[in-house]
Amino acid sequence: MAKKKEVKKINYKSILIIFCIIMLVFFFWRYFLVYTKCERWDCFNDNLKKCSRARFIGGSEMIFEYNILRKFDGKCVVNVTLLQGELNNQDSKKIEGKSMECRLPLGIVMLPESNIGYCSGMLKENFQELFINKLHIYIAQNLGRINLEVLDPRKIINQSLE
Repeated sequence: MAKKKEVKKINYKSILIIFCIIMLVFFFWRYFLVYTKCERWDCFNDNLKKCSRARFIGGSEMIFEYNILRKFDGKCVVNVTLLQGELNNQDSKKIEGKSMECRLPLGIVMLPESNIGYCSGMLKENFQELFINKLHIYIAQNLGRINLEVLDPRKIINQSLE
């Protein structure tokens, strides 16, 4: 007796479902997980101008990690993390590892931390706190000199003569 060969039917529906799942995983990976890793400022600036996903680590006195995330509501969303504060400033060392999210105008190339009005997050709040503390110390140390400059009789006389 001869054995009959079984003919397997190809289940096109299963193949189509598997193909769709693979494509969804690929697009998810590509859209949410892949960054261009920039080594120089010009690479980062080019990606910032187009608001293309990119990652860059740089800075002079403080080292920041910049991640261009996406376009949202007509803005380019950039995540900024302070990796290393100023070496001679203990206050800036305390805020290392903090982040802020900046929403920059599309097509504009600028350092996200240069105008923290576009930003929100713990790093922004800590920067503002440091700035206010430094300003308070400066005013307290120079209050006498500021008063003398304001009340300088020579300035008052010269202004009245003009």
